[in-house]
Amino acid sequence: MLHKNIVIFNTDIPPAAPITRERAIRLAGLLILAAFATTYLLSEDAVWHPKLLVLVMGWGGFCLFGGALRRTAPALFLISALVIVLTSWGLSWLDHPQWAETSPKVHRLTNWCAFIAVAWLLRGKTSWTLAVWSLAGLALLLTLWIRGDGIQEWLKGLNGVRVDFGLNNAQHTGMLTGTVFLGVLAYTRKILAPGRWQLVRTLAWVAALVVFGTALVISQTRTVWIGAFAGLCVYFIGLLVWIFRMPPQHKTRMMLTTLSGLIFLTALAVYKLEPVIEKRLHAEQEIIEGLTSLKLKDDGSSSISYRTNSWKTAVPWIVERPLIGWGGNGRGLVLDHSPDLPDWFMAKTGHLHSTYVDTLVNFGLLGLALFLAILGWTLIRAYQAWRQDYMSSEMFLFLIAFSIFWLTINLTESYMYYSTGQYAFALVIGGIVTHIWRMQAEQR
Repeated sequence: MLHKNIVIFNTDIPPAAPITRERAIRLAGLLILAAFATTYLLSEDAVWHPKLLVLVMGWGGFCLFGGALRRTAPALFLISALVIVLTSWGLSWLDHPQWAETSPKVHRLTNWCAFIAVAWLLRGKTSWTLAVWSLAGLALLLTLWIRGDGIQEWLKGLNGVRVDFGLNNAQHTGMLTGTVFLGVLAYTRKILAPGRWQLVRTLAWVAALVVFGTALVISQTRTVWIGAFAGLCVYFIGLLVWIFRMPPQHKTRMMLTTLSGLIFLTALAVYKLEPVIEKRLHAEQEIIEGLTSLKLKDDGSSSISYRTNSWKTAVPWIVERPLIGWGGNGRGLVLDHSPDLPDWFMAKTGHLHSTYVDTLVNFGLLGLALFLAILGWTLIRAYQAWRQDYMSSEMFLFLIAFSIFWLTINLTESYMYYSTGQYAFALVIGGIVTHIWRMQAEQR
């Protein structure tokens, strides 16, 4: 059986222990983490210092007080990120010193391990994790109305104009709203459960799905649509499993209710948003037909052309240095020293439009292995935590949906190299890893 108020990572501290350095760091760090989650999207530039403090207090606390957890995989991931960056940078000086960076930019990979700081500060507590996730969701909700043009931007989006609500661009808007949409949907059963404030909870759930679902669609990011659809398929399978495990007397009623709800929501979405979806899917039909016939077309107005040209150009660079890449500025070298790129391309892009391609060029197969290892380890350990009741079914299902969503959308955008992507990844994975650490701490 689990103890509700367990203090993880230092089980020798009694419940009524006085304030220690460790507990003070955790409490202050948690408050800063909450401030970071709340304010980051509202004003990215203004929260550089809260972000830095979260990393310093989280990583610092983990290194000072982590005990046996410092020998778990996340610590190895952080060390590997440092080694990969330093090795890639050092070899770039030996192989092509005229192009090498003057100093190693370790943050390019260590930012992927920001989840360690988040996980440490959350102390394995589900209530704290859900609170931080909720604050981030509320912050995004406010962002959709504050940073852009308010109601006017929503109306433009519903009329077929691609909108971004003042964030980096529409792709990042789709990524963030898609993540929150999947998160809200994962907790449907608990939100709608009978009890106090059921009506309020139900109305809030409906409002959240409508707002984030609509924003996801009108951001008009097709890979995000595909990733979100894949996540929805995960939920649908989970729902069917849950229904078939119900007592026979409730099974039929639940199945009919579920199907009726799905039909209604699908019909409503098609009626309201079909013009937006149809316009976006047909926008690049000629380019897609060219891809299927292996006849690439250079078109400066096509996002597919951006990607096909950048990926095609990157292939020789990847083949030449497959293991460790060209250094942290590898993608810049591809763009600056590839004469076969179209003129329009250089004027409109600064990266290779894929986390996988960017990583292979910058840090080779080792860098890509780090990214996949973080997600793979988290999924495997989370499965163990779920089986042993250290993690709820809702949280584990959300992780599966998010992982598929994340792997999909990073095919066509370099979210892992942008602050918004690192923000979402750190909060989600950090919230999962803190439960994994609680399991590992109790079992030692």
